Amino acid sequence: MKWFKETDKLELLRKEYRKLVIKYHPDNGGSEDAIKEINAEYDILFKRIKENFEHKDTYSSAANKQKQQYDWQKDVQIRNIIMQLSRFKDITVEIIGVWIWVSNCYEYRKELKALGFCWAGQKQMWYIHFDDYHKFSSKPASMSYIRAKYGSVEIKFQEKQEEREKLAKA
Repeated sequence: MKWFKETDKLELLRKEYRKLVIKYHPDNGGSEDAIKEINAEYDILFKRIKENFEHKDTYSSAANKQKQQYDWQKDVQIRNIIMQLSRFKDITVEIIGVWIWVSNCYEYRKELKALGFCWAGQKQMWYIHFDDYHKFSSKPASMSYIRAKYGSVEIKFQEKQEEREKLAKA
């Protein structure tokens, strides 16, 4: 580069650009060709910085990187748990991210514990998750907040069982 020093910071690039434009502007004794070269070089460097930023791994910690990685093993674990839960009647299963939340399941509490589920007393629900979990706040998060943040898919096995029975009779 003829006019600019290599930098990966946009602020430094802009600062250097302003200095060069003031120094080499035709009104200040510079030439139009010099300004054209400075502008062309600035555009190239600006695009490089922008592309590096967009494609760069900008996450500050490993926990944030994990949010973007898809793990087929977790998918298999979730499917296996759901298959095991499908034998219980009248329960509600919610999948939120890599967490499974179960409610309306008092009579199956021993079976859920055997499957590895934990009881969340404040939410009055059982849960299991397949990811490293780090809580960022000491405040409890409501289920509506968690659903809104991560999205939720609800499964009611009773309805599915009734549909299967209707199809079997038909």
